[in-house]
Amino acid sequence: MKIRQILITCILLAMLPPLISSCINDDDSFRVQYNVGVRLTTRTGEVLPDSLAGSVHAYMFIGGRYSNEVAREPDGRYHLCFDNRQTMRLVAVGLGSGDSVQLVPPVLGDSLGSICARLRRLGDSRSATRAADAITEITPMSYICYGSFSYTPGDALRNSNFATLTMTNKNARIHIVIRNLLSQMGPGNYTVKLQGFRSALAFDGSIKGDSVVYEPHGGFNSDGVFSTDIINVLPTANGENVTFTLYKNDNPVFKCSTDATGDPITLSPEDDKAIVVDVVNINVMPWSDVNNGTIFY
Repeated sequence: MKIRQILITCILLAMLPPLISSCINDDDSFRVQYNVGVRLTTRTGEVLPDSLAGSVHAYMFIGGRYSNEVAREPDGRYHLCFDNRQTMRLVAVGLGSGDSVQLVPPVLGDSLGSICARLRRLGDSRSATRAADAITEITPMSYICYGSFSYTPGDALRNSNFATLTMTNKNARIHIVIRNLLSQMGPGNYTVKLQGFRSALAFDGSIKGDSVVYEPHGGFNSDGVFSTDIINVLPTANGENVTFTLYKNDNPVFKCSTDATGDPITLSPEDDKAIVVDVVNINVMPWSDVNNGTIFY
């Protein structure tokens, strides 16, 4: 019995070094440890309840390549240990409704530029796949929260190796308001399309993926103003902008990708904008201004 116990002990001890070699080795001089907490804020810095981030997953990238997923400890923090001679980036992604956004877990060796979350096609449990044409049937988007914490060789430990990873909402909101449409163009079946959007978020925080075309439902109110439903979207990618097209009886009658000053229509995370058209003039502004009755020409 003693011989068996000694044999089992030796086997277990032999298995331990591979499991902890990332943090314990013959030379601890290259080891760095961080105790990382996560907080959710607005882009202005207002702290929000952690529960709004939904289901959060954290991934460690070493030297720009995926290494491993990091589990949150009972204290609510992420305990990191890695070689301080390489860059490290901890990426946290939080998803809302699982029916609208799909997490794309990385594979060992994936780059930071690989996709981490993707919008789903409408009525399909799979994520939106690559296609020659733009995707038009996307499930209504809930939200995607994202944040990262980085280490570069030479960085000094902060607050005795305690650090904070800040997550923010990557969503934006947009809709269309059109005034004087009936008086200028007469009655008809009016619809709109919004282009210039993408379907995915990468681990480095960039927007990419397939092109997405939104066709929000619209209608006239009692004052004859045409407006669409508010839609949640990913921000516009760098160098890209929103294009708005108005259709009457399925025929395009108005198309624009810039506002009245000639600036491209773009969306940043947490933007809540309305494209306001007075038949010939187009303005892009916070929805709160439109909702408060501000008139634009």
